[in-house]
Amino acid sequence: MKKGVVAKRYAKALVEMGREDNKFREIGEELRNVAAIFSSNPELKRFLLNAMYKLKDRLVLTEKISEAIKISDIVKRFLALLVETHCIGIIEDISIAYSKMEDELAGRIKVKVESATELSEGRIKEINKRLQDLTKKEVTLTVEKNPSLIGGLVFTIGNIILDGSIKTQLEKVRERIIAGSMQ
Repeated sequence: MKKGVVAKRYAKALVEMGREDNKFREIGEELRNVAAIFSSNPELKRFLLNAMYKLKDRLVLTEKISEAIKISDIVKRFLALLVETHCIGIIEDISIAYSKMEDELAGRIKVKVESATELSEGRIKEINKRLQDLTKKEVTLTVEKNPSLIGGLVFTIGNIILDGSIKTQLEKVRERIIAGSMQ
C-alpha cells in the first residue's frame, strides 16, 4: 500500500480520537512537533525502524522522548503504535495529512499566491479578505514573488490553480495563432 494512503488512515484515526475530546488542535500541534524532531534526526527514525533492536528498547526510547517534550497520552500511545507497526518512518506524511484534516475541521484553507512583483501589505490584506468572503473560510496566505509571470497573479488552492498571469495569457494567444496558421 502506498505510504500516502497509510499516512491518511493514521491521520484520520488520530483526528477522530482528538475530536472525541475536542483536542484535535492540541494533538495537531504535538504531532507537528514530533514530526519536526524526527525530520531533524534521521538516526532516531532509523533506530526506531531497525528490527535488530528489541521492540521493548525502541518503545522505551519513544516513552523517554514523549516525556521530554511533554506530549499527551494520546500522541504518546500513537507514537508507540507507529513504532510497533513499523510506520514511524512516515510520521512526517502523517503530520501533513493530519494538518490538512485539521484545517478542514477548523474551516481553514491555505492559498499560495504568486505575483510577478512584490505585493504591498494592503494588497495582501485585500486579497485575503476577498478570498475569505468568497470561500466563507479562514484563509492562510503564502505569497511568493515569481518574476517569470510578467504580471498578474496565480492562486493555488489545494489542487486547484487559478492562473491569471500575463505569461499564461501570452502562451494561449501564441497557441491560438499557431493553431490558426495550421488550418
